[in-house]
Amino acid sequence: MELKFTAPSAPGLHRIVGRENSCLEVLELFVLNLASGGAQTIELEGSEASLVCIEGKLRVTAASSEYMLLPGDGLYVPRGQTVRVEGVSEQSRLVMATAEAWSDAEYIYADYGSAYREKEVHGRYNYTRDIANLLTRSDRASRIVTGITTGQDGAWTSWPPHHHSDTLEEIYFYFDIPADGFGVHVGMLLDGTEQAEIVRSGDAVIIPSGYHPTVASPGARMKYVWFLGAKGSEEDRRAPSEDHPIYR
Repeated sequence: MELKFTAPSAPGLHRIVGRENSCLEVLELFVLNLASGGAQTIELEGSEASLVCIEGKLRVTAASSEYMLLPGDGLYVPRGQTVRVEGVSEQSRLVMATAEAWSDAEYIYADYGSAYREKEVHGRYNYTRDIANLLTRSDRASRIVTGITTGQDGAWTSWPPHHHSDTLEEIYFYFDIPADGFGVHVGMLLDGTEQAEIVRSGDAVIIPSGYHPTVASPGARMKYVWFLGAKGSEEDRRAPSEDHPIYR
């Protein structure tokens, strides 16, 4: 099963993950690369979207509002909306997940600085990580939940291994990993199948089901945007995960 997908660096909007090239049924993933003054219009129709700036500075014009996104900032866009994204800095990059929405909602802007100050700290010892929530389970949205996880030098994240296979599928998009470092994303399916992927900045890994811990090489730390997509109902956005019985 193909789990890893690498985003191109060429300018423009690129679909990285979708139904045509993966086993995901809910989430699609896009990357937008813009130079200064470059712009892209995004029309959502029946889908909602979660946008996260991971490089540079971006201006998003939506209806009568304007949002300036810096690295880590997020913007939730409801279904049926059209937004214009413009590059403000020399080089900018945006990662975006979309999913078919069940209901209407409002725009939600998330400032990364504020989200990080209110971060959750999960784990302990060499698997402590910081989680900044950008689109939370309590926010009004149909399917998507979004956040950024930052691990420690050479350490594990998403440990103990957990899964939410019945209710949520997920995508990790890795960024800000040093060029001389890398990570290992481990997939442990419920049928006992195991698969590991070497990941670097610009790589996305899909998680249709199963446990999914990650670990960084010495001198590097895992950092990724994660997007959850509810499978069956809006209530699935709030469904808990289940830890691996061996590693609890």
